[in-house]
Amino acid sequence: MSPDELRLLRKDRETRRSELLDAIHAIARRSPEVFEAEAEDLIRRSVWQHTGSDPTFSGRLDRWLKSEYRFETFASILPHDVRLERREVAPPSTEHLDERHRRVYDALVEKFDGTAEQPRNHHRWDAATRDQFIILGMIALGGKTGEKQARLVHYLGLGASGGDHLRGSNTVRAAKIALTRHVRSRIPGFADLFAKATGNGDRRQHRFMDLDVATTVAQYVRSHPASMLLPEPPISANLA
Repeated sequence: MSPDELRLLRKDRETRRSELLDAIHAIARRSPEVFEAEAEDLIRRSVWQHTGSDPTFSGRLDRWLKSEYRFETFASILPHDVRLERREVAPPSTEHLDERHRRVYDALVEKFDGTAEQPRNHHRWDAATRDQFIILGMIALGGKTGEKQARLVHYLGLGASGGDHLRGSNTVRAAKIALTRHVRSRIPGFADLFAKATGNGDRRQHRFMDLDVATTVAQYVRSHPASMLLPEPPISANLA
């Protein structure tokens, strides 16, 4: 690419970012309640991309969002060494997986990225595939602990506890079934991707059947361009 082309590309990106910022300001003015709810999630996801799961900073961010915004700027609470650039997370190494586990992982990658002959782009995912990526990613990032149903439903955009609880519960169940069926279609004799869920209602806990697969999938979703769809993992998450 020539210097002139690079300058034009930078100018176009600057224009796009300026217009996106303008759009956010317009939403803040015309739909303040929607903006407030979405802005919190955007801030949390953005910070996670840069700092990772940091319980100390997460607590400070929570306090800032609740009350300290009145006294401190957002920039003032950021760690001094944080780089506000997207972290480049490398795809996972699958060398530690045995052949069967690797085939499970490969089947999941095919689900979301397609094949060399028929690649898939996350910008063109349908709603069901998007939901499946969020559910797969959140449960994987939860490690041994897994993920609570209330958080899954919230980050699917189906509301917090209460509200349309049945719809959220059915969406989580349907996504887990679809993911397991996809893996079964690629691996004869495969049993289940997820362990039996425990608990009831919003506190129902969802986990992977195998922690090795969960760890590898967690690295995969963090390295994926669609990782922006995922929230910060819960502090209780443990992939060790």
